[in-house]
Amino acid sequence: MLAGNRPEDDDGGTIIDDGLSTCDEDEEQPYHQRITSAQAAANRAAAKQYKYFTLFLLFVAFFISVIVATVRYYGNPRMVHNENGGGWGLGWRGDGLKEKENALRFQQTLEYLIKFDVSDPKTLHPESNFGYGVLGIEYSPQFRAAHWISKEDQVRITIPSTSGPSREEYPFVQRYALAVFFFATGGHLRNHWILKMNFLSGLHECDWNSKHSFPGIKEVYTWGVSCDGNIDSEGGQDDLWLGKKTVTNVSLPPGNDLWGTLPPELQHLRYLKELDVAFNGFLYGTIPFQFGWLYHLRKCCDESAFHFDPDPICLLKNIVDLSYNALSENNQLNGNTVEGDLDFLQDTTSLTFLTLDYNGGITGTLPDFISQLSNLKLLGLSNTQMYGTLPSSLSTLKELNKLYLDDCAFEGSVDVMQNMSNLTHVYLERNMFNDTIDSTFFAEMENLVHLDVSNCSFSGPVPGHLLKFSQLEVLDMSMNKLDGELPAEVISDTEQSRLHFLSLHTNNITGPIPTSIGLLKNLTTLDLSLNQFTGDIPVEIGKLVDLDIMFLGRNNFNKAPVPDWLRGLTQLTELSLKNSNLNETIPTWLGELSNLTFLDLGENHLTNTIPQSLGNLAELMVLILNSNNLRGELGLGQLEKLVSFLAPMAETLLIDDNSLTGNTNEMCAHTITHFVADCYHNIGDFDMPIDVALDCACCTSCCFDENTTCNDSEWLGNHEGLWEYGYDRLVWDFDEGGVSPHIDYNFWQQ
Repeated sequence: MLAGNRPEDDDGGTIIDDGLSTCDEDEEQPYHQRITSAQAAANRAAAKQYKYFTLFLLFVAFFISVIVATVRYYGNPRMVHNENGGGWGLGWRGDGLKEKENALRFQQTLEYLIKFDVSDPKTLHPESNFGYGVLGIEYSPQFRAAHWISKEDQVRITIPSTSGPSREEYPFVQRYALAVFFFATGGHLRNHWILKMNFLSGLHECDWNSKHSFPGIKEVYTWGVSCDGNIDSEGGQDDLWLGKKTVTNVSLPPGNDLWGTLPPELQHLRYLKELDVAFNGFLYGTIPFQFGWLYHLRKCCDESAFHFDPDPICLLKNIVDLSYNALSENNQLNGNTVEGDLDFLQDTTSLTFLTLDYNGGITGTLPDFISQLSNLKLLGLSNTQMYGTLPSSLSTLKELNKLYLDDCAFEGSVDVMQNMSNLTHVYLERNMFNDTIDSTFFAEMENLVHLDVSNCSFSGPVPGHLLKFSQLEVLDMSMNKLDGELPAEVISDTEQSRLHFLSLHTNNITGPIPTSIGLLKNLTTLDLSLNQFTGDIPVEIGKLVDLDIMFLGRNNFNKAPVPDWLRGLTQLTELSLKNSNLNETIPTWLGELSNLTFLDLGENHLTNTIPQSLGNLAELMVLILNSNNLRGELGLGQLEKLVSFLAPMAETLLIDDNSLTGNTNEMCAHTITHFVADCYHNIGDFDMPIDVALDCACCTSCCFDENTTCNDSEWLGNHEGLWEYGYDRLVWDFDEGGVSPHIDYNFWQQ
């Protein structure tokens, strides 16, 4: 039988042929080689389908090749704006002649930027080191900006000639530099630059701004780029464009969530007076040394004003600020003065405000060239890694008003500051000066408004002459090694005092608290705790009716009941008389001090019961009554109101080392952050019979008489005022963890 002749086997009989070869019809074939006619037909159909599919794949490959070739010839990547996500990215288009024109513009842009050193040539290579673009290719901010201005910018600005300087040069470079700034700080990323402020729009750069306000503030402010019309042109030329269209200010709103680095291209905004990126996102890397060529920069941000000046938004008033870029102390801006990283600043002689606060990467000693910045009014280096002694050149800054050197590692003497009489705000806290205080200590600084030298290892007598300064509002000398007595005669001369914050806690001050303390009638915070004061607590303190915070504990006062004159201090929110030798009972009138959030009467000799009236203290968050001789049954009778009313707000409750009984079931309906009592839980390795007073299922720690080391943690809660927050209370920082009056713990526990 010939191969290819279909056997007439309609009944599905076996054939010994696949249609592709011949065989001996009479030769018997093995069973596994025999197929039916239906199977043969299916095989032929499958072969035909495979052939067609192969042809289809070849056609598709050819078609894709044509598309790719067309795109490569006519098309180029372009910046497109994602209307949904609000971000910029690279897209594709190919519309022939226009793309050819764009390709030419792009090439001319790159040639100009490279030839005239507008940008580092390495950054203009498509594979430069920044975020990912289309098809996984990386694009630097400079490459993105060059691509945008040559192809996507609606203005179609003239590209300067590469044959030499031209009239179009500055307008082009100005627009390009701002575009680089936008891309370098994450403006094209989806979750950054919350407010775009018309950046990269078809408007002129002077109009790349928008109006916004802060929550709780009625005023509306303009953020973004602005041109003040006064460029201080060194040539004196009457140029309409330079006069009206030159960028002088760049101010981004706090919290706009920048991400990236400050690009050196900002150096080309040579008339820039203000650069504000404070309180913004996560900027990292070194500060470009080219910023030293911005000779028209005037000011850096006064951060303290942001917090408590009458106008909290000082950031638009001729400010240049590189601080708080990460909204935390973990900022990544860095530079070492010893290695010359900040030497560019010595040429910014017109600078009046300079703050590098909260940049943990800034380190080194305070350089001598600081004397060249003779116009400085504010110098802020707080919370950096600066160290060493203060240079004598610091004293030459006669215009300096505000000096922020806190939370660094400075040491040695502060004598170089003695004659800086224009200083109004000095913050030196948490350094290692280890200097001795005498009658000359800052004696010439009669204009002082704030002086914070806490935790600096200063020793010597309390400098009473500071209390005579009529402008002084804040004096914090806590956590030093001061000794001697408070100078009563000096305080007697301070009836016109503006002092509202006085903190001398944790020193070695002795003698009685002078009765003249009652003349400081503007005091809102008085902290004299943890000293060696003796005698009676003076009744004259009762005249300080504006007191908000008063800490007098841990002194050697005479044994006495809780002073009756406290009843008149109705503005008190915090009262600490810990370990003050108090006896007798807790007065019921304490329940009238309805503003109290913190009450510490621990470590005294108070007896009898806890008055039910304390249940009226609806704002109370911290109640410390431990280590007294109190008795009574919680949850029943006279303490029932205390338990039911106090529990909803209480976050710290210490009632251990007393003789209280009963249970705390009512209190346990609310989670208390710190709750220590005499109870039977967590009794450790003691296997002796224990007489447990309280049933407390929710106590965070349980104590009993046999365990003498129970609750040895410090529960002081002293107010460590911070200038950054206007010396307002932020948190009670206990050994066992902090509690903040600004947090609604009930909300978070829902």
